[in-house]
Amino acid sequence: MKINPIPANEVERLKELKKYSILDTLSEVEYDSITQLASYICDTPIALVSLIDEERQWFKSSVGIDVSETSRNISFCQYTIMGDDIFEVPNALENDLFAKNPLVTGNPNIRFYAGSPLRTKNGLNMGSLCVIDTKARVLTEQQKKALQLLSNQVVTLLDSRIKHFDFLESQKELQNFIDLSKDLVCIANVNGLFYKVNPAFTTVLGFSKEELEGVPFTNFVHIDDLPSTLNQVEKLSKGELTISFENRFRCKNGQYVTLSWNTSPDPATGNLYCIARNMTKEKAVEQKLIDSNNLLDESQNIAKIGSWKFDLITNDLIWSDGHYRIFELERQPSGQLFESYRSRIHKDDLELLNKTSEIALKTGKNFKIKYRIVLPDQSIKHILEIGQPFTNDNDEVIEIKGIVQDITEITIAEQKIILKSKEINDIRAALDESAIVSISDKKGMLTYVNDNFCSISQYTKEELIGKDQSTITGSLDKEILNTIIKGKVWKGEIKNSSKDGLSYWEKMTIVPFLGENNKPYQYVSISTDITDQKIAEESLNNALADLEKKNRELDEFAYVVSHDLKAPLRAINNLAEWIVEDMPSMPEEVSSNFDLLRGRVLRMENLINGVLEYSRIGRVAIEKETIDMTLMLDQIIDIMVPKLDFEVIIGQNFPTILSERILLEQVFSNLISNAVKYNNKPIGIIECYYESLPDFHQFTVKDNGPGIAEDYHNKVFKVFQTIVARDVKESTGVGLSIVKKIIEEKGGSIRIESKENEGCSFIFTVPK
Repeated sequence: MKINPIPANEVERLKELKKYSILDTLSEVEYDSITQLASYICDTPIALVSLIDEERQWFKSSVGIDVSETSRNISFCQYTIMGDDIFEVPNALENDLFAKNPLVTGNPNIRFYAGSPLRTKNGLNMGSLCVIDTKARVLTEQQKKALQLLSNQVVTLLDSRIKHFDFLESQKELQNFIDLSKDLVCIANVNGLFYKVNPAFTTVLGFSKEELEGVPFTNFVHIDDLPSTLNQVEKLSKGELTISFENRFRCKNGQYVTLSWNTSPDPATGNLYCIARNMTKEKAVEQKLIDSNNLLDESQNIAKIGSWKFDLITNDLIWSDGHYRIFELERQPSGQLFESYRSRIHKDDLELLNKTSEIALKTGKNFKIKYRIVLPDQSIKHILEIGQPFTNDNDEVIEIKGIVQDITEITIAEQKIILKSKEINDIRAALDESAIVSISDKKGMLTYVNDNFCSISQYTKEELIGKDQSTITGSLDKEILNTIIKGKVWKGEIKNSSKDGLSYWEKMTIVPFLGENNKPYQYVSISTDITDQKIAEESLNNALADLEKKNRELDEFAYVVSHDLKAPLRAINNLAEWIVEDMPSMPEEVSSNFDLLRGRVLRMENLINGVLEYSRIGRVAIEKETIDMTLMLDQIIDIMVPKLDFEVIIGQNFPTILSERILLEQVFSNLISNAVKYNNKPIGIIECYYESLPDFHQFTVKDNGPGIAEDYHNKVFKVFQTIVARDVKESTGVGLSIVKKIIEEKGGSIRIESKENEGCSFIFTVPK
């Protein structure tokens, strides 16, 4: 069974086809020209512009065939719309799809077919421009290219059809807009006659359209306004593009209305295009406003209100007396006033004020804003400003009017209310989440308990409400009772008993609520369970006492060990020095042995000192102080680094920090000392750098020495660990252990970046 092809976007394609409203329309010369040209270029007797809907292919234009449509299911074009390129059938009799097609086996006896899809800008194929022959053949590349170009031209014609419909629709909408406009819209010709008027003229003036069109507009202008009106119109003849003016126009009933005009000429015809707005009511309101200005000023003074007006055309800023009083400014010219006004605005509020003004000018919408002003004595006022933009007939903002109000007292009161509300909400949330709450009357009878109270006491609400709390969980001592009975708040810790007989601790606040006689009528108790805290405090106190005892014993032991170990070492060292002094001419080998002996004694003493320093880290409180890191490094380097054989580089961004000086000096001294001690280059280079991390200070001490193999990166920080044998380089193996312990005790970290024979970088951090 043969299945006809359907594009994947068939629904969208059919919807797009209907937009063109072209099916079953009359022939048009533009389309016929294209089919004739296609037939001529491709040298075929038949050429078609074919559009495919749900059931058929309909021919907008055809050459060499009289039918206007065929069924879609036997059409060749249904295959053309499946792709983007030309669909060509050289010999239909040899094609399985078409060999039995009635259009092949019968009239018009199709043998050759080539179709180019009519593809819209949305990628939808509406149909095809196709050429057909009764004999087998193929198109040349030039003919194919020409066919594609012609199909694109068909699509262009289709698109122009939609644009034409859109134009007619927009014209209709514009006319509807003009007819429905409440503003008076008209065209006056070069002779000053009304050429066309919209219905609003009849609505406002009372004259019919026939009574206005063809009549000079000057016939309706108030005689007193005629000179100024003609003067404005004359400006257009001198090259001005738009004029805006007001005049009074006569109505059919003899009364006058005030119209605000915006007029522009058509350079080609000289006709005047005019829009007028009936401003009669506005003028009346404005006059009434002027008449009541004195009363308004008095009212503004009482209400701490001021008014203002800004004309965007003239850039004039006008303030009322009340406005000047609020800003505490003297009356001044408009140009100077704007600068004085902005100089008063709090610097943190200027951006918001600028943004609000920009939005109002762009949208023409009313605005309301609160901001602060700073007076010369640095006192602050809170201001509420409300503004209303006014536009011309072109919807351009030409004026803004508004008021300001001194709301300092209101704002301060609101801030207090907000703070109180937040406080109440916070207290309420805290009570709901974690507090133990109870309320009792003046006799001590419970009237309310929350779930936390029941949970800790092991009593139900039914067992508690209406009962004396002291008989259930424990009585209050006299000090507490004397305090709360006097209407004073009591705070403290209380030990109570639960229903199962277990004791629990509460940190409690009892607040008396005072009545009109200034005596308590109820008591609110708010507490938290501190049982675990009390147990922990007891355990902590015991542990601290034990720790303090052990620390004392350790310090005593360390002192004794230090003294007992150092005493024989000093004796050995002294004895060796005496022997050397008494035997200046001893053999060189013996003298070398004595030097070795004294070196081992010195190493042993340094080792003891290092162990003592290591054991004291973290146990002795050291006061923090302000440290200029650059100055501290300069001092350490001056002492430890030889000037002739080393180059030292210190970064420019070392900060001043708050820390324990002696500990940082010990860290840098050990790292720089090692960089000097183990350097094997003719000129040693030591570099110190700093980087600020979000929560840490990061320091780097880098050298160009022999480096440290990766296997030793962790080992070197262990006590008594050295890389080089002590006989080669004198070392206790304690220095880096002390460095690591100091840094980690402070909450920092240290790491090594190094490879053997490529120098070494010690990078460590300490908290800010």
